[in-house]
Amino acid sequence: HTRFRNVTGVQTCALPIFLLLTILAGCVSPSGTTQSTDPREAAPLAVLRSDASVQDKARACQQLADFAGPAAVPVLAGLLAHEQLGDYARSGLESMADPAAGAALRSALGRLRGRQLAGAINSLGVRREATAVSELRRFALESAGGPTAEAAVTALGLVADAAAARALQDVLSQGAASVRLPAAHAALVAAERLGGSGGAAEARALLESLLRAVPAGPPAEAARRRLAAR
Repeated sequence: HTRFRNVTGVQTCALPIFLLLTILAGCVSPSGTTQSTDPREAAPLAVLRSDASVQDKARACQQLADFAGPAAVPVLAGLLAHEQLGDYARSGLESMADPAAGAALRSALGRLRGRQLAGAINSLGVRREATAVSELRRFALESAGGPTAEAAVTALGLVADAAAARALQDVLSQGAASVRLPAAHAALVAAERLGGSGGAAEARALLESLLRAVPAGPPAEAARRRLAAR
């Protein structure tokens, strides 16, 4: 929508009253509250809504990653399945502090496939989206290995809260054999984070689950060292 900025000092009386009211109305959300949108968003959002080249749209996604707010979320989310722009749009959402970006990534999981799906899962992990743990657990257990399952266990390791730890334990005990080693590495990451944030008991239980599932190899050796140090 059109933003009305820098009203102070501008001779607005020259504008037709209906146009002035239209502009002002566009700056108010349906709830009646004024939206605070970074004025820098306008140009890259206009590019994404236009027939600009893929290169220009990719650059616009990168720009939005630095300062975009809620207004950019649906635009970026609509590009997640795009073969060429999907990664750029996902990166933009991944970098945004607004919770709406995480919600958009979660909502997209059901319609994405292949590389785009694995990328969205990875971004949820980077954002440490605790609300996505149930979906991540499902992908880790139901994907029969492969990039999607590996992305899901990696993301669970990054989220690293109590629910994510329990999900990793389920993957270690019930998941496909091909995903157990990635899950073991993710468990080490999660245990380290849990141990540093008051989750010592959850970290210990996770490391013990790792040893039962993967009793030999570098992850097991690291788990034994950490358990001995606690």
